[in-house]
Amino acid sequence: MTNFSSLRARLVGTVFLAIAPAWALMYYTDLPWTGFAVGLAALGAAWFGGERFILKQVRVLSLAASRLAAGDFSSRTGLNKESGELGDLARSFDLMATTVEQRVKEREQAERTLLNRSFQQTVIGALGQFAMVSNDISALLNQAVMLVAQTIEVEYCGVLELQPGGQTLLLRAGVGWRDDSVGKAAMPMDPRTEFGYTLQAGEPLILEDMPNEKRFRPSSLLLEHNVVSGVSVAVAGQGRSFGVLCACSAAYKKFTEDEVHFLFSVATVLAMAAERNRAQGELQKLAAFVQLNPNPAMELKADGEITYFNEAAMALTKEVGCSHPVEILPPNIQSVLQSWLSSLMPQPLLRLETCVEGRRLAWSFHAVPDRNLVHCYVENITERLELEAQLRQSQKMDSVGQLAAGVAHDFNNMLTIIQGHTGLMIAREGLPPETLDSAQAIYFAAERAAGLTRQLLMFSRKSVMQAEPLDLRKVVFQMSKMVQRLLGETITLDFRSPAELALVQADAGMVEQIILNLAVNARDAMPKGGQLIIAMEPLRIDQPSLARHPQGRVGSFICLRVTDTGCGMDQATMARIFEPFFTTKEVGKGTGLGLATVYGIMKQHEGWIEVTSEVGKGSTFNVFFPAKDELASDSPKENLPATTLRRGDETILIVEDEPILRDMAHLILQDCGYTILEASSGVDALHIWEDNKESIDLVLTDMVMPEGISGMDLAQRLHSIKPDLKIIFASGYSMEEFDPGFIRNGHASFINKPYTHSALVNAVRDCLDRN
Repeated sequence: MTNFSSLRARLVGTVFLAIAPAWALMYYTDLPWTGFAVGLAALGAAWFGGERFILKQVRVLSLAASRLAAGDFSSRTGLNKESGELGDLARSFDLMATTVEQRVKEREQAERTLLNRSFQQTVIGALGQFAMVSNDISALLNQAVMLVAQTIEVEYCGVLELQPGGQTLLLRAGVGWRDDSVGKAAMPMDPRTEFGYTLQAGEPLILEDMPNEKRFRPSSLLLEHNVVSGVSVAVAGQGRSFGVLCACSAAYKKFTEDEVHFLFSVATVLAMAAERNRAQGELQKLAAFVQLNPNPAMELKADGEITYFNEAAMALTKEVGCSHPVEILPPNIQSVLQSWLSSLMPQPLLRLETCVEGRRLAWSFHAVPDRNLVHCYVENITERLELEAQLRQSQKMDSVGQLAAGVAHDFNNMLTIIQGHTGLMIAREGLPPETLDSAQAIYFAAERAAGLTRQLLMFSRKSVMQAEPLDLRKVVFQMSKMVQRLLGETITLDFRSPAELALVQADAGMVEQIILNLAVNARDAMPKGGQLIIAMEPLRIDQPSLARHPQGRVGSFICLRVTDTGCGMDQATMARIFEPFFTTKEVGKGTGLGLATVYGIMKQHEGWIEVTSEVGKGSTFNVFFPAKDELASDSPKENLPATTLRRGDETILIVEDEPILRDMAHLILQDCGYTILEASSGVDALHIWEDNKESIDLVLTDMVMPEGISGMDLAQRLHSIKPDLKIIFASGYSMEEFDPGFIRNGHASFINKPYTHSALVNAVRDCLDRN
């Protein structure tokens, strides 16, 4: 029999105390209403006990639960000292609330960290872009200290330049310091000081409590500004030291590892710019001694008078429709030269660009101080200027693309392992619900990560288009949270979709890229906030309506419409928005590839884009996908891995150089009844093949492997020996080494990494069953 709990005991005790007098009255008297009194006393006692020991605590628990559900993660019951079952329940609830609050705070901290890292990378990119397009080292230093101070939230930031002789550090640029400090404050290059040690050791130095610091002599600059905490990194490169970058605070501050890495990256950009500036100075000195030049050359006095010009200069003059070189000189050349030469620290080279009769001319002025002359070289760059700019941008983007592709390749291997093992867990019968929920969460997170790697590969132009029947509503639904975070709090997102919508044959990752690029452009067009509407609707184009859709054709389509309430575009801008590298954004804030990528993706999908816009009222992008005859399901849902898989008893040779990935594929396929052989390289696979060639029914091989034999080489060798052998290629990177004819001829199949548990099993079964 179940023992009485403490709660039950208190209720029984209350009732007993209430009815005991009534019992005594019944025992000693023969009054007819004593039975009624006993019942009434018992009822009152039950009511009081329930109110005292149950309902009061339940109300407290209910209130705390309501506050927690409403988002108050600090909600607690206050019943942790209560005894009995309700006390246990209250303590469990408080523990749960504490755990939820802690996880929310951890998530918020992680989001803040990611945001800070993103902002830091943006600053580094902007400084790098500035350093590439400008030779003004002073402007770069001033921009750098301002951005660093804003990014890591400190009062003081400065760049101390090592002076000639290597004995002094001068505060070359700074923010937050007193007006008389920048350009004047000098400190000895002493390794016993903070800055001297940083430059000599070449490693970051963090001081969190400078007033109590005993290792270094205090710097007069830091003492004057009451600095408490600071960090400094060396600005050096290629064996040369430029100086020190420091960030300081008058309040106690604990600098994070991310902030130190950020300072180190900024210092690297500054060192590269300083080295580039120094190298250019050396080249310009050599150019000053050149007497004969096949390019147009002139000699000018300080007042702009031409004292000499060569035949090339005269030929250029006639080319632009003028009669004398003086007519093609830059406007106000006299004041420009005088201002340049009379400055206290004139730069050895002055560059200008002018436009004469539609021709773009690039000028280089070299000062010859001892003769008070200027050597001038000019070049007609009209025809090659845009090509050079596009080439530089293309080379830069190609380098970034190679990096992105390499990162995606490594991530695809890891994601394949994650998805494969979670798929195995989900497929097991009798899995506890809490374990199943965790496994599904991991699976869906890996799916989203796989989508990100697809975008990286698409950016690097190393992705294989994987068109499949797609519900556009599902794609937009899955991206809605990400798009809203991207837009920020000042822009509202409105998602509109019809109840029924046909499927489209499209690559999900590429469609996500379209939505992301259009959303980013819309956000940048609404700096003060606004509304972004993403809508979808079916459209039937017949012959009469083709006039309204010049790029279209007769048929059924799905129109994805993205509308913003931003600044809009004029006709001249709209005529160029799909050109690669064309951008209206500031330098460093746009690549000019966003809409060009959207245009290319739609061409791959046999669709097109139409744009309408009005200055001051916003823009609308209509993206048209060919529609399929099949309707999409009513509600978008995430796809779980299949729990019922087709099995087999064939023998499979797995060739994979990644041991964990190889073991996972082995486990998945062995679990479905197959006999598995393993090889870690193409060479190893050939040895195993020699011993088991008659029993092997299928080879699953990676594309890129060590020891000189790729997956393609291995497949071709084995197919020549056994023409009916089934082969599956697995790769998450590139098709560059792949022979498409090998699949077209029915010799092999292809599966993309990362693949799921069910995708691998189905691919193997489909390949084995194909005639």
